Amino acid sequence: MSTESTATAAQQIAAGYAADGAALELGAVVVDGVCDPTARVRVPLATLNRHGLVAGATGTGKTKSLQVIAEQLSAAGVPVVMADVKGDLSGLSRPGAPGDKISARAADTGDSWAPQAFPVEFLSLGTAGVGVPVRATITSFGPILLSKVLGLNQTQESTLGLVFHWADKQGLPLLDLKDLRSVIGYLISDHGKPQLKALGAVSTTTAGVILRALVNLEAEGADTFFGEPELEPGDLMRVDPSGQGVITLLELGDQAARPV
Repeated sequence: MSTESTATAAQQIAAGYAADGAALELGAVVVDGVCDPTARVRVPLATLNRHGLVAGATGTGKTKSLQVIAEQLSAAGVPVVMADVKGDLSGLSRPGAPGDKISARAADTGDSWAPQAFPVEFLSLGTAGVGVPVRATITSFGPILLSKVLGLNQTQESTLGLVFHWADKQGLPLLDLKDLRSVIGYLISDHGKPQLKALGAVSTTTAGVILRALVNLEAEGADTFFGEPELEPGDLMRVDPSGQGVITLLELGDQAARPV
């Protein structure tokens, strides 16, 4: 492809990314290995509430693309929450280190790059990790989501919902796994069986299965996740004194391989 046709193709691609108003700059179009700094790839800021996918082989720049998006959202005053699976995103909290490759890349794409740090806060699940522990109460987590975590069938899920309902009617707060296990343990005891029957078609066997599933979940370390103080989602939607959106990184580490 000739130089002229390459430039034309780049401009045609860039035309698809043209947008009025505030937008995120993702880079420049590359055709046949030639980068055209005038052919900008832009995403309107107003469309960043839609779903997107960054895909590619190892080393193609997926993480860097995610960082670029997060940085520009933060600069625009938009808070960002991301799961940091491998710890690669933590570098957002420090200015980048200038180098020949970075300077060359900035020149190729027409980017006026300058090292900059962004306001970053770190969270971790329970007490595993170095971030602020994230916790939720059993009550707010709810029986439906908890049933999915426990792998319960439809009958068992219905039973767990009735247990939550009974605890609510009794004014019993379910803060952690021990609270829920205590309630179920009482309902399947001799003293609590009349209460269990009053809930409807709830069998002692089904309640026992749920109790054992809770014990297994606690053995996986979930006891450090359930409890107080509970995460307030509104706390994630903040800007720093300079007006930049706070970037919250949820540290996963080894837990990424443990779906439960």
